[in-house]
Amino acid sequence: MISSSQLTKAGILASTVFLCFNANAFAEIRAGDRIGLSVSDIAKSLENNGYVIREIEVKTDRIEAEVTLEGDKLEIKIDPQTGLVTRVEDD
Repeated sequence: MISSSQLTKAGILASTVFLCFNANAFAEIRAGDRIGLSVSDIAKSLENNGYVIREIEVKTDRIEAEVTLEGDKLEIKIDPQTGLVTRVEDD
């Protein structure tokens, strides 16, 4: 039979593990990260990293994604030839 103190320890451990994995699940995207070539791949990558997409605009020389992350508005610029983030700036 499992004691209440063992259950408490197991609950604390499970919560700690969940928080550690949850904190790492969303990573801030930085210049140099490869996030995709197509709008759908870019959108999926952004959403998987916790970003809320406001707009994705395809231009001749770059793709611009206007997003929010934890309330901060950001603009992410992506090279359409490589899929690499070239710049992340406040919007």
